[in-house]
Amino acid sequence: MNVHRNRIASACAGVLIAPALAAVPAVADSGNGAPQVRKTTCETVTVEPAAYCGTSAKNVTQVTYYDKGDKIHILDKYNNDRWTKAIVHVQGHSKKKFSSKGKKHRVVEGHYPEDRSIRVKVCTSWTKKAKCSGWSRYFAT
Repeated sequence: MNVHRNRIASACAGVLIAPALAAVPAVADSGNGAPQVRKTTCETVTVEPAAYCGTSAKNVTQVTYYDKGDKIHILDKYNNDRWTKAIVHVQGHSKKKFSSKGKKHRVVEGHYPEDRSIRVKVCTSWTKKAKCSGWSRYFAT
């Protein structure tokens, strides 16, 4: 009977530890044997209204505005099981917030007025602890 209790206790301990291990941040080998935690970096792109956050090319979230067709492209490959938040600001108008809605790639029709400048910002999620980029610079539409 003690053997049976020990097996149950071991199984339960494994279940409790598994979620804790899943919360450990990604680590990369620094080359000198010491692992380094990969930090999420968020930046804007200087050649178009775009911004992104990520730890690698496979773990990234991004928003890009394309003047041709007034389209907002939202990329959500950020591995956090949350929807990406994209914010678009047309100069002289209020900011609009968009979500990836659980899709890896979503395109939103903009319908913005001509001859206005536009900028974008992206966040890894809608939570208060989300990492967010700064605003891209304004680009003329």
